[in-house]
Amino acid sequence: MTFREKFDELKAKYGTVDESKLTEPFAIQVNMTEDESAGTFYVAYVNGVFSVEPYDYRDHTSMITLSVANLEAVLAKKADPVGLFLGGELQVEGSVDHALMLVELMAKEEKKPARKAPAKKAAAKKAPAKKAEAKKEEKPAVKKAEEAKAEKPAAKKAEEVKAEKPAAKKAKEAKAEKSAAKKAEEAKAEKPAAKKAEEVKAEKPAAKKAEEVKAEKPAAKKAEAPKKAKTAAKESK
Repeated sequence: MTFREKFDELKAKYGTVDESKLTEPFAIQVNMTEDESAGTFYVAYVNGVFSVEPYDYRDHTSMITLSVANLEAVLAKKADPVGLFLGGELQVEGSVDHALMLVELMAKEEKKPARKAPAKKAAAKKAPAKKAEAKKEEKPAVKKAEEAKAEKPAAKKAEEVKAEKPAAKKAKEAKAEKSAAKKAEEAKAEKPAAKKAEEVKAEKPAAKKAEEVKAEKPAAKKAEAPKKAKTAAKESK
């Protein structure tokens, strides 16, 4: 990779900063070494304008020199610039504060590419859980609906039983009334029969007496015949 290609790559990744944090002007020259991409660029904030360009900056306020690999590690927050400085892998000329400011402004953690496939799988896995919850929520509702459905016939039966009670009561009363009326009619019919029986009973002694009187008459007549014969005999003498 050429210097210009490496520079464009670094500028695209780390060339955007929060300018609200810039409080004083600076010009930092960066020398990259030990690679085919070796070269020089600068980072400056002058007259209220922030810029990153692939040139030398002669009036720089600070200059740092390090390898391309170490620069990328520092900007990706994978290496400590102070440790590199103490280890002699990073050299600073001029303002050390401005050199550290470069790291504070431009250093950013590399974003790991999001794995979309696992995310979809996770979402797919969660879906059955939601369905299970929905089913779980539906069960009490279904149970309540079934209970309500079962209660309706029970309530209907209760109403029918309630309605049947007066009807049964009325039927019993009607039956009792019929029995009473029948008994009254039977009693009414029995009275003439009883009266007739009494009359018949009363008639029997009268008939007996008549027969006795009828029987007595011939006897009396027979009794009178000898008397009459005796009288006639006396008179003929």
